[in-house]
Amino acid sequence: MHPTDDRRFLANETDDPLHEAFDRKMTVHAMPMGQSVRPEELPGLWADAMSAENGLPIRSIYIHIPFCETHCVFCGFYQNAYRSDLAGQYVDALIREMELTAKAPFINAHPFQAVYFGGGTPTALSAESLARLVSTVKTLFPLANDCEITLEGRIYNFTKEKIQAALSAGVNRSSLGVQTFDTQIRKRLGRRDSRKKVIETLTYLRDLAKAVTIIDLIYGVPEQSLEIWEDDIRTFLGLELDGCDLYQLNVFKGGLIEKSVAAGSLPRPATLREQADYYVRGIELMQAAHYRRLSITHWARTSRERSLYNFFSRGRSDCVPLGSGAGGWLGNYFFFVEGQLQDYLSAIKAGRKPLSFGMRRSEGDFLFRDISYQMELSYCDLKALSKRHDVDLLAILGPIISQWEKVGLVKLTDDCLYLTRSGEFWEVNLAQMLIDRLQEVP
Repeated sequence: MHPTDDRRFLANETDDPLHEAFDRKMTVHAMPMGQSVRPEELPGLWADAMSAENGLPIRSIYIHIPFCETHCVFCGFYQNAYRSDLAGQYVDALIREMELTAKAPFINAHPFQAVYFGGGTPTALSAESLARLVSTVKTLFPLANDCEITLEGRIYNFTKEKIQAALSAGVNRSSLGVQTFDTQIRKRLGRRDSRKKVIETLTYLRDLAKAVTIIDLIYGVPEQSLEIWEDDIRTFLGLELDGCDLYQLNVFKGGLIEKSVAAGSLPRPATLREQADYYVRGIELMQAAHYRRLSITHWARTSRERSLYNFFSRGRSDCVPLGSGAGGWLGNYFFFVEGQLQDYLSAIKAGRKPLSFGMRRSEGDFLFRDISYQMELSYCDLKALSKRHDVDLLAILGPIISQWEKVGLVKLTDDCLYLTRSGEFWEVNLAQMLIDRLQEVP
């Protein structure tokens, strides 16, 4: 290919790469393009995957709970309003899906190192339902001795009864979406509980000391100032929890934030330039408190926090998807479970795995996943990956990387690419561009 073909992968020529290297963020997570699978192929491909008596040794289970008690304006994952009767039907169906899946040879080939209850809002379920689901997973599936079992959720209605039920059943990690401690902003975003209630619940979890507790904080939301962002981080640090994700707000096209801003019911969120300043300030505060950085976004205070599922999902691993709206890679295929709740329930009642979408791995997918995984850790070892995948990465990517280095996004040392602070802010763009460029190579 001619050098001019690389121009769309170059950064803006600027002395301020943090704010001006690119005009926008390209995506939320860097990933290669896969090949869609025809719907009629999905049952056979799933059966083949489940009949295999091997698979990757690193494996996890993702369990989706597609209910929320409120629709938060920043979220792009809302599916169904929580109703206790419907949730009860769903839990019964989900357990039946677990029973059908657990019989497969693939399941017992290796133990699972991580189980993740995501959503939606898993903590919206009753204490009894939470206990049933966690206990069923532990009974039916071979779990590693140190298996990380994460329950995702929010503070609202995560009562002491639910907390105790989840912990007693075997949950050893809670990941709670706080987003901000500011009461006024929380209410504008769709979060119901006040700062005081959030702190009370987190303190209760911390003092129980039975499981890892981490939270999410988001920067760039409407009405948030840099001072409020600093206070959110300092409040988290004062609680001495096990870890925290510092996430950038993503405004989804056609989502509630975009609609609310257009209607005048919400002020505009932070600009990308402003978000860059929030990002840097967050790093400064976490480093000053001597927190350990696990990825571009995730920080840990204690050695208890490992964030295994998140690491596995970005690297080389298998993931068994369970529940309406769940997705996961098994072997060379990605499987997505039916997201329409009634269709899911009907299929489970008929004894079928309700798959609605699938993808085949692209050529070179494991190389692309290795790149994405390493870039999340602020580096990319081109020398080691070239040897591992039998391709001269620097020969292909060298002109692009040289320009990024000139602009101040990366440094190349001994054929290993290291992200600068500005490069870290634009990491998703850099990773996606490396993948996109390599996908053009035969």
